[in-house]
Amino acid sequence: MFSKTIAAVTFMLILTGIVKSQDYNYKPGEIIVMLKYNTDASYLEIAFASAGLKVKQPLVEELNIWLYEFETGRTNENVLLSQLRKNGSVAVAQFNHYVTERSLFPNDPQFTQQWSLNNTGQSGGNVDSDIDAPEAWGVTTGGVTALGDTIVIAIIDGGFYLTHQDINFWKNYKEIPGNGIDDDTNGYIDDFNGWNAYNNNGTISGNTHGSHVSGIAAATGNNSLGVAGVNWGARILPVMGSTGTESIVLIAYGYVLKQRRLYNQTNGAKGAFIVSTNSSFGVDYGQPQNYPLWCAFYDSLGSAGILNACATANLNINVDVQGDIPTACSSPFMVSVTNTTNTDAKNNGAAYGLLTIDLGAPGTSILSTTTAGNYGLLTGTSMATPHVAGAIALMYAGASSSFIQAYKNDPDSFALIVKQKLLQGVDVIPALQNITVSGGRLNVFSSIMLMPVFVSNGQHLDAAPKYYRLYDNYPNPFNPSTAIKYDVAKASLVTIKIYDEIGREVKTLINMEMQPGTYQAIWNAANVSTGIYYYKITAGDFTQTKKMVLIK
Repeated sequence: MFSKTIAAVTFMLILTGIVKSQDYNYKPGEIIVMLKYNTDASYLEIAFASAGLKVKQPLVEELNIWLYEFETGRTNENVLLSQLRKNGSVAVAQFNHYVTERSLFPNDPQFTQQWSLNNTGQSGGNVDSDIDAPEAWGVTTGGVTALGDTIVIAIIDGGFYLTHQDINFWKNYKEIPGNGIDDDTNGYIDDFNGWNAYNNNGTISGNTHGSHVSGIAAATGNNSLGVAGVNWGARILPVMGSTGTESIVLIAYGYVLKQRRLYNQTNGAKGAFIVSTNSSFGVDYGQPQNYPLWCAFYDSLGSAGILNACATANLNINVDVQGDIPTACSSPFMVSVTNTTNTDAKNNGAAYGLLTIDLGAPGTSILSTTTAGNYGLLTGTSMATPHVAGAIALMYAGASSSFIQAYKNDPDSFALIVKQKLLQGVDVIPALQNITVSGGRLNVFSSIMLMPVFVSNGQHLDAAPKYYRLYDNYPNPFNPSTAIKYDVAKASLVTIKIYDEIGREVKTLINMEMQPGTYQAIWNAANVSTGIYYYKITAGDFTQTKKMVLIK
């Protein structure tokens, strides 16, 4: 096995042209060498004594990989590297390149107080008990899709301060405000700024709660002002309609549905590219059978391609048993959210449910926009949910152009894929295990990194693979994690399990209904011992097993 590994690595280097050129971002005076089998590391110290070459430290002893240092004044580094590569005892030699974390920190002056986005332990929190926003922004800061669609988050709430300079509110530029005419013929008069479901007009009034929620989802980032939202460039579509009666809620959702359907029907000439809604309101102890239209409306929104982030009750109750509207509704297009703290605990005033509550998100002492020009702290599941609505929108910003086109062709199916990746990307935390569907807290970076793999290998748009297939994992050998890629040929219950060398089950990576496509699962084996492992996929009548090696 060892000799095969050396051969594979050497062959890979030749194929990729790494041996032909070098990056210049490496540490002077250091070289990484993989020695051939049974070669002692001290051999090179003797052979290259004139360069002052010495072992600095072993890197992977099982693969005979070592870090050497040398005296830069005694030799030309490129000449030394070339000589090492020609030496018969050396399998691979390279410089020790610098690596940087791909994260982006905005210049908003109050960003350091936003523990939910980047928890450094401020205010007594636990480091990294956050949604990994800077890491996600290193991939995309949001705003538009790969095909140029302006991403919109519809917030249904009590009102909004439209003049807040840190929020980009959506505008219906097909409508002339205040002329009493339905200029764009969408059925709503003067809806230039959005819609007021209380009064059935386009007048939006101020409200601290709605502005706070909007800022969490999409406050403008890196503008040297205030705070940053999860999605810096998304537009907020303000819809008033979060209190009163259920009829008001239906009017509010109806407006959102009409705008997205118009966008779909006119290829973007009218309407809005709404990918998520946020609903930070509900009915404590509500039973879904008594709210059939409300619950069913999420399916209607989903048919147009919209996922719906909904706040669960601010009560320490089990929704599975005691109910809640909307988070006890069964629509697959709803994402139900509970509230976590800066120590990754579930807020003791937030509901839960193994069958009904999908995930947690930060919702305790959250800093965001309030009245026009102002900022403040609020707590509740209301604050947790817009983190998820913003994350969904950021996932679309990070998706490939082929995925976005496939989503436009089949909006409901691909919206459900986004939900799958949202839940698969969570950080599993003890406080949410066995009391939520995913067992974890939102991690937008992890979810975004799962997005581009659905339509790959040159497949055209939403074309499904012709056959089931399990690919070789990469990297292999690996430490601590490896990627397992697989094709799903038709809608199936897909299971991927990890087994040790004697056949004991170690981990269930995937166990869910999946649509046709190319997928990728990540196995993090940080808590597993060195050894040979097997991964097995079962999908419909198809099953296949492959081997991998973990080296620590």
